[in-house]
Amino acid sequence: MIHTLKEQGYSIRAIARATGLNRRTVAKRLKEKSPKPYKKRESKSKLDDFKEYIEKRIKEALPDKIPSPVIFEEIRDMGYKGKTRILQSFMKKTYERHFPNKDDKGEIIRFETKPGFQAQCDWTVLRIGKKPLYAFVMVLGYSRFAYVQVTDNMRQETFQQCHINAFEYFGGIPQTILYDNLKSVVIQRDKYGKNNHGFNNAFLDFSKTYKFIPKLCKPFRAKTKGKVERFNLYLKNNFYKPLKAKLKGSGIEIDKEVLNAHLSSWLIKANNRIHSTTKEKPSIMLDKEKPFLVSLEGIIAINRKNKKEKDKNKDNRISSIKELEIDISYFTTLNDYENLLQNNINNINTSKENSYA
Repeated sequence: MIHTLKEQGYSIRAIARATGLNRRTVAKRLKEKSPKPYKKRESKSKLDDFKEYIEKRIKEALPDKIPSPVIFEEIRDMGYKGKTRILQSFMKKTYERHFPNKDDKGEIIRFETKPGFQAQCDWTVLRIGKKPLYAFVMVLGYSRFAYVQVTDNMRQETFQQCHINAFEYFGGIPQTILYDNLKSVVIQRDKYGKNNHGFNNAFLDFSKTYKFIPKLCKPFRAKTKGKVERFNLYLKNNFYKPLKAKLKGSGIEIDKEVLNAHLSSWLIKANNRIHSTTKEKPSIMLDKEKPFLVSLEGIIAINRKNKKEKDKNKDNRISSIKELEIDISYFTTLNDYENLLQNNINNINTSKENSYA
């Protein structure tokens, strides 16, 4: 620009005034035969000292992806003082080199429910093969408060015990629980006609004892239970995959005991994060939801007493559903039971709401 202005007849004083440069600087530049290329000033990024570690963690986890919040926590403990945006940008470019033109998965559908009304439950597979690992996941619909337990099987007795552990962790029982077509819950949909499903008899007895109504997703619409589906992804990406990569080469065998030992502290963090949908911490939302959960008082004690009596006399089957004076057959639609139980729950909730008023 300086040389161009000089060629157009401008004096050094005029060029200095036009460009805002010192006259000596203008004179110095005009003595140069050709203008020197602009040298970009390079400043050190706060992330530079951690890039080698980040790339190593990413490579160790491939083909799995580690979310940026996980890496952010790790490098922050190592002394990183920068923002998450710098990290996210760097990780995005790194993953694009490993996964070019990979489409994102479709959006998961979610819907809102009243406090205490619904939980969503699912098994998610962590590892297949000779030593499989499964995660039992239950998420309360209103608060998004979650319970997770890792197992090495999906047998009926394991499934039921995971439910009991979840109820104790929540401090109560939701009125309904939503499932997809798990064999642990339903043997065959519409087995006896439309909406007359063939439920798993053992699980149906279990639901009567703990006074919740099992609900089924529509066929081929498992994503309608989007809250638990989304948490399944969160669990794998933020807990299992990072831990698996971290323990790689350590000699520690990843089994259910190791995972459950790490889960307890991770689950506290997960339930105390700000949820992207509710913009609240699930642990805070649970305080609002807990009064609407069916109380565990008496149910577990009755169940233990019944179990002892069943062990003494297997022919004498005792079920706490007798308190509701209704019998549900193996192929029931649950309509009668659901109406009676729902009326009972509504009466409990009404009395609680009046006490809060």
